[in-house]
Amino acid sequence: MDQLTKDIVRGVLSYIYGPGILKKLSGEFRIEVSKTGGLRRIYLGDRLVFTIRASDGRPLPTLEGARLIDKVVVVSRDAAPFVKQGRSVMAKFVVDIRNAVPGDEVAIYSEDGELLGVGRLMLSRDEARSVGRGVAVKLRHHVKGDAERSNQ
Repeated sequence: MDQLTKDIVRGVLSYIYGPGILKKLSGEFRIEVSKTGGLRRIYLGDRLVFTIRASDGRPLPTLEGARLIDKVVVVSRDAAPFVKQGRSVMAKFVVDIRNAVPGDEVAIYSEDGELLGVGRLMLSRDEARSVGRGVAVKLRHHVKGDAERSNQ
């Protein structure tokens, strides 16, 4: 992969997820390309941090990539076990939404600072607080909880 393509991908990531991501992507940055020349995956070292959505080419963070982005939803301690089971985040459990608007991909953290998952934000901060019901974040990937680990 040539340097120009890497610079373009870094620019797109910076535009979507904020300029703070560029410092975090300073390591060994690798892009996987399909046989037809389309972008597939983005790696930092040997860790998969973003996958490219085929329909529109948007980079979506994996659980590893969620640690790199600054768009964050903080949920209450009560909701953490449910998110670990793969359930979407309900509006009444949202404590804070930072640097994100509806439609953004966000990292989901508990109040204790534990990464729980990554998903698409459906409601704004004001909507989540005022409505207090419905899905605030549709979950895409989640950290496996203790119950899930014991079943496998």
